[in-house]
Amino acid sequence: MEALAVLGELSNSDEEFHLQVSILIIALLWSYSPEYNKDQLRQILTPVLSKIGFSPSVFLIDNFFKTERVYSSIGSYYDKLKIVANDLANTIHIGEKEYILTKFQAQLWKTMQESNLLGISAPTSAGKSFLIYLKIVDLILDGASRFVYIVPTLSLISQVTADLSKLLKEFKVYNIDVLNSFEETCENFIYVVTQERALSIFSDKDIGTIDLFVIDEIQNIERVANEGPDRSKVLYDVLKDVKYNHDVSRIILSGPRLKNIANLGFEIFGEISDEEASESPPVLSLTYSISKDKKAYYLNQYSIAFDYPIQIKIANTETIYGIGGSQYNEKFSNYLNSIVEKLNDSINIIFSPTSGQARKSANSYCNAIKINQSAQNENVNNDLADYVRKTVHPCYDLADLLKNGIAYHTGKTPSHIRKSLEIAAREGLLKNIFCTTTLMQGVNLPANNIIIRNPYLYTKKRGAEIHLSAYEFANLRGRAGRLLIDFIGRTVVLDESCFIENSEFQDESRLFDDEYKEIKTGYDKIYQEHRDEIDTALLNDERVAESSSKHLLTHIRYMLYKYGDQGEDRLKDVGLNIDDSILHAARNNISNIKAPRDFILKNRYWDPIDLAYIYGIYIDNANKLPRSVWAANFANKILNWLEIMRDEMPYYFERYIGVFDNRYLYGVAKSAEQWAREKPLQDMLIDRFGTTAYEGIDSDIDAEIEKINSKVGFGLSMLLKPISDIDGDENPIIYSIENGVYSNISKYFVDRGVPRETAIRISKLVPNKYLKQREQAIDLKQVFQNLDYWEKKHVEHLINELDAQH
Repeated sequence: MEALAVLGELSNSDEEFHLQVSILIIALLWSYSPEYNKDQLRQILTPVLSKIGFSPSVFLIDNFFKTERVYSSIGSYYDKLKIVANDLANTIHIGEKEYILTKFQAQLWKTMQESNLLGISAPTSAGKSFLIYLKIVDLILDGASRFVYIVPTLSLISQVTADLSKLLKEFKVYNIDVLNSFEETCENFIYVVTQERALSIFSDKDIGTIDLFVIDEIQNIERVANEGPDRSKVLYDVLKDVKYNHDVSRIILSGPRLKNIANLGFEIFGEISDEEASESPPVLSLTYSISKDKKAYYLNQYSIAFDYPIQIKIANTETIYGIGGSQYNEKFSNYLNSIVEKLNDSINIIFSPTSGQARKSANSYCNAIKINQSAQNENVNNDLADYVRKTVHPCYDLADLLKNGIAYHTGKTPSHIRKSLEIAAREGLLKNIFCTTTLMQGVNLPANNIIIRNPYLYTKKRGAEIHLSAYEFANLRGRAGRLLIDFIGRTVVLDESCFIENSEFQDESRLFDDEYKEIKTGYDKIYQEHRDEIDTALLNDERVAESSSKHLLTHIRYMLYKYGDQGEDRLKDVGLNIDDSILHAARNNISNIKAPRDFILKNRYWDPIDLAYIYGIYIDNANKLPRSVWAANFANKILNWLEIMRDEMPYYFERYIGVFDNRYLYGVAKSAEQWAREKPLQDMLIDRFGTTAYEGIDSDIDAEIEKINSKVGFGLSMLLKPISDIDGDENPIIYSIENGVYSNISKYFVDRGVPRETAIRISKLVPNKYLKQREQAIDLKQVFQNLDYWEKKHVEHLINELDAQH
């Protein structure tokens, strides 16, 4: 009763802290009240949730409201009237559908209606992405038809593509294609792409007017001000290109817990930006940690309610025998396994520092514990295990894990399996998922608990220490508990001392607070650090083989080459205030470049002087790049140019390939040939390793998959792109090497979010008369019938209601 009295007082306040404490009280009351009190408690909490602007959370306490969108009976007529009034204020209509939003979402929707440049900062579970989806549909129903949506990872591309496709289907919108690559003939589109593909679309393609441009996980742009790695720089350049070169009606920048999101919009686009921010997630975040004080061990609970944790002394220390130390040995594995076993009635995500450790920890847990599953889940999981064996490798250890409701999800997991795992997780078929940092980039894997040992991103320290920042850890904790699924999300820290040792976490009273990030962009800091080196290089027209500032030197030369005198203003716009005499000398130097201008402009991340050099080599070389994946000696021709680039362009070769060994390079070239020719992944792996299990085969399979993904699909295609551009027309082998498909049918489905292995399977099922088409005239009904369960899941977002019935 005291808690309800406090709740009643707090619900009258609009302060963010009071709102967060209200959610804490509601979540704990509902989660730990006996079943016989639930109906009475529902009648009390429903009006409070409506009053504080969290009516959608009534889904969690009122099954009738969840299924019928009508509240169960409430004793007080006055409370009924208040609920109706509050909900009306937070209700929107799109087409014939009605949505009751949170108070934050309702205010965000209002601002979306009015703003042309909007920054959104809100916790992970606040439902901001869903509202952006709804805004896209709302604009389509109002006549808009051209959208670009940037996300940071391939897994997130897959998820957003599927989510948007399903939502369009709900609204019977069939004239808009949701695409992952540019299609020249497509007039009505939603491009869901990474920043790299967005740069190509905005720089090299005639995309025309854009009705809405969305950048999700905008916090990834922040590193450009500090070290300027490739991906953050690409994102920054995309936004600057949009500012100067493209007609975009509306822009949305979105990310979790950002301090200066409105200032960021002004800094990048030079226009006043609106901002909507919330600090109050609808899910209560609780963090538990194990700590040691002298010889005693304690279980700590951190929450928004208290500055310091609630502590309980641990009496049975045998269960935490593996705490301390840094090695991932049997002692720690037993400790981790015991914690996971105690939480096995929940869905758990176990964070691992590396992909290899994720696989080892998953296998250790599977070997240590027998998990009892319902017959239904066991059948589905066996089916998924069989699918893994059939499409990856018969000895792939993930298959055995899946039968026990266990999985690992890392950057080395094949894309079609990653998508299947994400579907299985959302359907509640997986209990324990061992993940790496892929989890922090917005992939929606519903979980009750996040389990983490420490903030380190390594198992053995080598060189500089790499670790999660306090902000990244807060983002990771936000993955526990999701809107309309959970009231409480829990994070379990297995060794608190490792966080306290880290400088970012040393304030014990704020050890696991929700950290906020202030984003700084621009190149001024990097330029000042390397000013003498950059200025010297600009004054000369010589190639710079390698330096820590080469990426910035490349940017300066490219902007001066492309824009001439106007390039100086663009350089100043990103914080580069370079002496006029140096810029004049640099312009003169690059004006004498002997290479086609169009070729230089297509490759903005290659120094123009380097491009002129490689252009000369290519023109003089009789061995050209093949233009068909079926060209004779395809692998040898690729190998030839790999070796040339290794010897002549070591800076770029190191960036994209990184291994200089001849034998390894032949393996890359041969894999590229098989990959581009649509050889199924399983066939490639069986050719390489056979079908008989041996010790270490799992590590070998992971390494081969990583080679295909990072060295072939990404690295080789990026390294060879400038070479392919020399011939003028776009060389189709670059697309085929990157995506692993060449046929029109396979391309059609890959461009619409279908994993490569499934796209290849579909192309084999389609009659020959359709093989040269990329049209939806293909009868998907018959194809759909011949796919297995998981393949159907991969394409269901493309099947309209009529097709799905067959």
